[in-house]
Amino acid sequence: MMAMTSGAEPPVKDRKEVSRIMFVATTPFVVNAFLASHLKSLSKYYEITLCVNLNSYTLSPYLRDLVEVVDIGFARKVSPFSDLTSLIRLFYAVSRVRPVAIHSITPKAGLLAMMAGFLARVPNRWHTFTGQVWATKRSLSRHLLKAMDRLIIALSTRVFADSGSQCRFLTNERVVTENGISVLGGGSIAGVDVERFAPDESVRMRLRKELGFRDDDCIFLFVGRLVRDKGVFDLVLSYCEVAARNIGVGLWMVGPDEDRLLPELQGVSQACSESIRWLEATHTPEKYMTAADVLVLPSYREGFGTVLIEAGACGIPVVAYRIYGVIDAVVDGETGILVDCGNTQKLTEALLSLAKYPHRRIKLGCQARERVAQHFSSELITEAWVEYYRNSLGSNKEK
Repeated sequence: MMAMTSGAEPPVKDRKEVSRIMFVATTPFVVNAFLASHLKSLSKYYEITLCVNLNSYTLSPYLRDLVEVVDIGFARKVSPFSDLTSLIRLFYAVSRVRPVAIHSITPKAGLLAMMAGFLARVPNRWHTFTGQVWATKRSLSRHLLKAMDRLIIALSTRVFADSGSQCRFLTNERVVTENGISVLGGGSIAGVDVERFAPDESVRMRLRKELGFRDDDCIFLFVGRLVRDKGVFDLVLSYCEVAARNIGVGLWMVGPDEDRLLPELQGVSQACSESIRWLEATHTPEKYMTAADVLVLPSYREGFGTVLIEAGACGIPVVAYRIYGVIDAVVDGETGILVDCGNTQKLTEALLSLAKYPHRRIKLGCQARERVAQHFSSELITEAWVEYYRNSLGSNKEK
């Protein structure tokens, strides 16, 4: 199946032979991280069209051989003209492809996809919530963003979340009715490939040497977008306090600088800059996880936090804020340490504790890997997705 990398729509297949489903996401970063394994398995039963902005990030090359890709120039920020243009192009794509189901993730993709699907009369319109932008907002912006989520729900035929606590949060906030939202599998969107994300001593030794650290240094790791809601400023400030205690530590910051915060982050971390490595986004986060000792994610909002269970699969514990979504991925005191959201003093204490006591972080890491294998392996989650699709849509294609 040839990939489409322009705005042109893919040719329509014979609907008597095969059903087509459509996925919509704003950026390939999300597709690579959350949908790759599902698309691979679902492609055995359905023809798949993926609508995404190819200019915002690099789509994993092997996905182009599995699905037809329509380039929709989704703007990352709110942009009325650009968003309207994207909606029109998306509606045209849906009308031409005529999928039996359209499934979206991320807020903007959800709103535009559900609108296009509704207008084109797609019978199955599904959206998966991965966290709420408005959770950390105040006043008018909070109300407007909540209203957008309510509109997504009104236009869809079924909605999902990637964690049970997110379902409860949305219900308590009266965005969705009780029992009006569910989770596929045990939670998360994609789960974790526990063979890919696994301890690897040779990678650990090689990467530490490349980045200039000793084997007995305690390396803290952040993997994700460098945005304020991920708590990156809380992290670097707390880390600098830890580094000031003359403990052998390091901090690796891995991820895209979407909001151009790097100069400011480097400015506030000058006192400990020698032990910080600023690393770009990667298609292989597992190599950093298996080489580090603790993953830190002081995020202010998360639907689930897949990176947390990826780190657990690599055998390292997590330090994170105690928020909805995260509490499904991390068991406090068993697979990591959770501290109250925004409490940088407790965050610093947690980092110090794991830096000082390697036996504790090793124990937490072993327990984390066991829990991920039991509840969040990618095989289990993908099976749940495929089972839902086949039960809902059936299939007359199987390779």
